[in-house]
Amino acid sequence: MQKICILGSMNMDSSLLLEALPTEGETVFASGKLVGPGGKGFNQAVSAARLGAAVQFIGKIGSDENGRQLVSTLQQEGIHTEHVLVDPNLPTGEALILFSNRGSNMIVVSAGSNMGLTTQDVEQSREVITSSDVIVAQFEVPMEVIQHAFAIAKAEGKVTVLNPAPAKEIPAELLQVTDFLIPNESEMHVITGCDTSRDEAMVQGAATLMQQGVGCVIVTLGERGSMICHPDGNVSIPAEKVQAIDTTAAGDSFIGSFCTKLQGNDPKQIEHVVEAVRFASRFSSIVVQRKGAFQSIPYAHELSELSD
Repeated sequence: MQKICILGSMNMDSSLLLEALPTEGETVFASGKLVGPGGKGFNQAVSAARLGAAVQFIGKIGSDENGRQLVSTLQQEGIHTEHVLVDPNLPTGEALILFSNRGSNMIVVSAGSNMGLTTQDVEQSREVITSSDVIVAQFEVPMEVIQHAFAIAKAEGKVTVLNPAPAKEIPAELLQVTDFLIPNESEMHVITGCDTSRDEAMVQGAATLMQQGVGCVIVTLGERGSMICHPDGNVSIPAEKVQAIDTTAAGDSFIGSFCTKLQGNDPKQIEHVVEAVRFASRFSSIVVQRKGAFQSIPYAHELSELSD
């Protein structure tokens, strides 16, 4: 069984269904509302757990009902929460998600206790990191905390996966301890300045990141699929042809499912990476055909839909 440690965010999501996303200054009416657990770390953890991985979560909640509900849901999913800590001074994170009938979305996050996570908290969770196969993090928790955790993981020969969302400049020290960097195209543009509409530009941008220490860059491109930029070559993986209803959690489910396939003696070999990306693309294609965030993530027993 793959052992995955998620260092990440948890939010209580409020999702509103709209005919179309609003423009600046416009008032629109929602045709539906869904409230439930979410956050990038939360969704990635649920994706991996529903595929049978043993998942440990390192994170922080507030001393409030939202936090208690998030932890309860993680536990119901079989995720270990011994290292989910309570911050007495900050509220649990929240997110407002607007999504249109065409499947596009806009997200506003109030980070709250997610940004209260410290390097000392990570030190207290060192055993969890060193006993896992893969460590995953996103930028919804402090950068220095991720860097500290990844340094611990790399010293023990573990695989590190960084989802640079929301996008921001990445310190060289963090790049040097990142095996897989998985941005979407807008994040790739912010990080490298490259034109993500051109494969050649993306490959060049990824090459710069790999020169700075990243092992492999995988850019998710929505309907255009994904681009693997690896020291042994570059591979374009097409997207599954489906009708998207709600893209919330699509990227998170891609990353969570990708991590469950990083097994074997050398999971960083390009053929293994291609196989994992193909699987993740199929998995996330199911998610976008359903409404909601973690509610849309399939269970292992549903994966007959992924058979070739």
